[in-house]
Amino acid sequence: MMLLFWRINTFFLIIIASFPLLYSQTKVSDIEFSGNVYFSGKDLRNFIVTKPGNIFSDTQFDLDLKNIIRNYEEYGYIDVQIKGFTRDYNFDSSSIGLLVEIEEGKQALVGDIVLRGNKLFSNKYLIESISTKTGSVLEVITLNKDMTELLNLYEKKGYTFAFINIEDIEEYIQAGTKKIRVKINIEENDRIKVDNIVIEGNTSTKREVIVREIVLGENNSISRENLFEIRRRLENLGYFERVEQPKILKYKSSTVLLIKVKEGNTNTFDGILGYVPPTQTEDKGYFTGLVNLSIRNLFGTGRKVEARFKKEIKTTQELELRYLEPWLLGYPLNVNAAFLQRIEDSTFIKRDFSLKADAMISMKFTLSAIFNFERVIPSLTTGNLFTIFDSRLLAAGIEIKFDSRDYVYNPYSGLLYRTSYSAGQKKIYNASSFTNQNIPADFSIQRGMLDLDFYHSFFKRQSSVIGVHGVEIRSPRFETADLYRFGGINSVRGYREGQFLGSRVAWSNIGLRYSITRRSFAEVFYDMGYYMRPEDALFKIAAQEGFIYGYGLGIRIETALGMFGVSYALGKGDSILEGKIHFGLINDF
Repeated sequence: MMLLFWRINTFFLIIIASFPLLYSQTKVSDIEFSGNVYFSGKDLRNFIVTKPGNIFSDTQFDLDLKNIIRNYEEYGYIDVQIKGFTRDYNFDSSSIGLLVEIEEGKQALVGDIVLRGNKLFSNKYLIESISTKTGSVLEVITLNKDMTELLNLYEKKGYTFAFINIEDIEEYIQAGTKKIRVKINIEENDRIKVDNIVIEGNTSTKREVIVREIVLGENNSISRENLFEIRRRLENLGYFERVEQPKILKYKSSTVLLIKVKEGNTNTFDGILGYVPPTQTEDKGYFTGLVNLSIRNLFGTGRKVEARFKKEIKTTQELELRYLEPWLLGYPLNVNAAFLQRIEDSTFIKRDFSLKADAMISMKFTLSAIFNFERVIPSLTTGNLFTIFDSRLLAAGIEIKFDSRDYVYNPYSGLLYRTSYSAGQKKIYNASSFTNQNIPADFSIQRGMLDLDFYHSFFKRQSSVIGVHGVEIRSPRFETADLYRFGGINSVRGYREGQFLGSRVAWSNIGLRYSITRRSFAEVFYDMGYYMRPEDALFKIAAQEGFIYGYGLGIRIETALGMFGVSYALGKGDSILEGKIHFGLINDF
């Protein structure tokens, strides 16, 4: 008897203990809303965790209702209320239907915006800088973005420790209409002033070379924008393999700007040697090739030296020397000197000496003065045939440059714009020898150039470039030495270097790049261009013009010798086996 009683009691205890478990397994069959206008039922269901088919939880549903209210408040419905909700269980409580009654009220309009504590900026300026305006609907999301915008304004002025918060949002009645007064509290605090600059990792680059590139604000103040710009400028110098984001450190009563760098390879040397064997018309073969020496940070001072020698064929060769003196006498003025000598197919020798002074007006804007001296000396061929006039050219001009690229070697964003104009006087020494040709002995030559490269990244490790370039030379008459050499790696790929000559040239480059490393990338490209060469009556050369295009694949990689680029391109009408291979070191003169 006692055993039977114990079993009956145990059975009832199990049933009683199972009631909460059975209740907790109640599933939501449906959720409906009433009174909602601004948000649809679908919108409201997206705001909550409780969904049809899920296990119903009172705790979670309460949180869902609070989340609905919060979403309404973010869009200006500060009087929104949940008027009530009903639960509709089925016969065995295994499912529940929910009906939520909402009273939205009216969207609150901003009546007043009150600013307190601001001294650096006026109330009018700050209010004009934010999106929340008097008479507009109060949206919490927009208001929070406005606080960030105000902080950015102070940040740009060096007030990194500025603190801005919404002190209060209060209701008031104006002309029988409920409005909102937003009170914003501003604590400007002091600007960060750099007392000392500490540089680590510069084993060869002198400290003053790095320091002169660091532009601080008034009274050595620094902002977040300064920190990013300092890193960009140091990376674009090309001296360092890596530049860490500068940091601000507090040490006792002083503020320290810490910059860590890792030296890169700034000296490069490469050479390519070829041999052309003798032919049936020649007894001896000859060598061709290219030698390139570049020192981009001489003795750690930022000075640059480059020497290049190129021999294309037996009778054509080119020698080029360049030197850069940065920050002349401690001023933001760079001086570039260059010498070029070209022996052109035993017809003439061209020597060109140029001098350019770059004044750094701002962090991204440069204004340059250009001076140029050119001498063309004709060579006498067998039979003393005329080849080219004996002449010299003196020219001067200006160049404007704007560079906002985030990284010169492999930009993801930014713009490079450069335009120049020069005018010169050309004198022909032997014009009197051609009395019947009406050759002017002294005349002017004008030259204009435009380069525009735009960089943009659509997703990680990808970048694209669109380039537009043009050259125009104006003169009463042209010779081979005066014309612009067009085609090849620096203009339209898929053609020989300098294959075309023109007085008016334009080309465009479109490339899609995928970054292998920060400095290296693979590229697919399409180039197109136009050239026009005027008639030369003396040599009976008719006017020429044409449209060309090239396309292909390329890669730029970082080697121990420097940045090395190689591409395979097909020109207009080329078959797959007729493409041109372009290669060379990338310099930054």
